[in-house]
Amino acid sequence: MTSSAADPAEPADPADPADPDVALVLAAYAAYARGDIDAAVADLDPEVEWVEPEEFPNGGARRGRDAVHAYLSASFAMWRELHSEPVAHRRGEEVVVVHHAYGVLTDGSAMDIRVADVFTVRGGRVVRMHAHADPAEVL
Repeated sequence: MTSSAADPAEPADPADPADPDVALVLAAYAAYARGDIDAAVADLDPEVEWVEPEEFPNGGARRGRDAVHAYLSASFAMWRELHSEPVAHRRGEEVVVVHHAYGVLTDGSAMDIRVADVFTVRGGRVVRMHAHADPAEVL
């Protein structure tokens, strides 16, 4: 269930994984997927701005690493089985990640979503993340 260049919601220009900002962001997705929320937030600025769509469970804006940790912990706890496929794209100063997450929620229902997360990284720290329920909004 991976995206391909033929997928209109996925541009054909993935970012260079050696780009330090891209590597930092993708490492956070890997940590989240294995349930290591401490590692997932390790490279967030202490005053990070984090915005999730209002229609997401627990959606809304958060500020600060601890608030994001609480959000990601609650989000991860909703999954019984999680498959995470992030693909990063460089857009100027931003790293845009199209994230395909699918699996089984704790209530036994299947979930299959694709979102776009836009990251601003400065000095080796994520200072802002703004998620979009529809990847076409930012691609």
